[in-house]
Amino acid sequence: MADLSARTLLDRATLWARGHVLAVDTCWALLWFVLSAVSHPVSGFRTAESWTYLALTAACCTALALRRTSPLPALAALAVLLSLQILWLDHLTAITGISALVAAYTAQSELSRAWRAVGFGLLLAGAAWAVLSIPPEELSADLEPRLNSVLSAWTAIALFSLLGTFRRRSREEFARVVEHARLLETQRAQEVRLAALDERTRIAREMHDILAHSLNVIIAQADGGRYAAGADPGRAVTALATVSQVGRESAAELHQLLGVLRDGEGRGAAPAPGVGDLPGLVEEYRRAGLRIRLVQHGTPSAPGGGRTGPEAPPALPATASLTVYRVVQESLANALKHAGPVDVRIGLTWSPGRVEVAVANPVREVVAAATTAAVRGRPGRGGGPGHGLVGMRERVGLHGGALEAGADDATGTWRVRAVVPWERT
Repeated sequence: MADLSARTLLDRATLWARGHVLAVDTCWALLWFVLSAVSHPVSGFRTAESWTYLALTAACCTALALRRTSPLPALAALAVLLSLQILWLDHLTAITGISALVAAYTAQSELSRAWRAVGFGLLLAGAAWAVLSIPPEELSADLEPRLNSVLSAWTAIALFSLLGTFRRRSREEFARVVEHARLLETQRAQEVRLAALDERTRIAREMHDILAHSLNVIIAQADGGRYAAGADPGRAVTALATVSQVGRESAAELHQLLGVLRDGEGRGAAPAPGVGDLPGLVEEYRRAGLRIRLVQHGTPSAPGGGRTGPEAPPALPATASLTVYRVVQESLANALKHAGPVDVRIGLTWSPGRVEVAVANPVREVVAAATTAAVRGRPGRGGGPGHGLVGMRERVGLHGGALEAGADDATGTWRVRAVVPWERT
């Protein structure tokens, strides 16, 4: 726990330092100024040379504090200040070495390619000039020691330049990773939006077929009632009641279609499947390998198949019936794809104005993103990754219901639960 806390503090400090580079560089510059002032060879500041050294040191530290916020002007000012220090003072100082090494690091980590080459060349030339200009009393007048000192200075500059190069490449790689992650997130969001749009389009197309079927029923009953009115008025009344009920259902479906777009794909004339087709769907997936148990509590109220009047339970609309069918279909496809031939339990709990669908199956495969796993409509039918659950949520949400899907670690099962309500029209 202590290591975790230290790691957390380090990460927070790193994030803060990345967002406050001027404050961090200013702290470093103050530290270098103090070290340079303390290491001054003359005790106290009683001579003009000491005050000149102090002023040049303060100016160099100011340039070092601005090395990342304004790298090119700061390094240009630092080059001028170091040149003045070499010309006016007869010896090298601590701030000279610090400034040269930090400038080598900064030039490679912050400047563009052309300026990096210029800065590296100027630093090498300046280092040679500074070493060769040291008075003989401080450094041997022999050429060999001076050349060795020049090579040592060049080695230090090359080392800090290499560190700056590594820093720049690390920052660029980090920026590429962040940009790649952002693009992946954007692409994923677009895929989800396209999946939702595609599912809404498919819903609209299927509802269009249901409405066409309902209108055909209305037309047929109206024609039959018109012809039967003279011979059998009772049949005419029954036909008109059927027309009224089917018309109400169609009006509810049209209300749900508002705002849903559809494309111009070709479609069949038969209505979409519903609750009555679940036994056939279950049998189909049994042949595919699933061992399915279908349990129903209660029964749906079918249109025209029960009591009428204010006390009668609202009939199951064709759109809600289709949604229940699709939820079961997608859940079975998901179970077959990710768990294989396993036991699946389907529970339908009917109550007035709503139905609860629960599908559960054992989990045999650990999927990293289970909540966005690929779900197909039927065995052998393709589907994009993560689009199945999006489609189910779109369908259930169209009725004002809710859908939950996820793994139950306690029982080792994958559960899908959907509540599909509907209202009396």
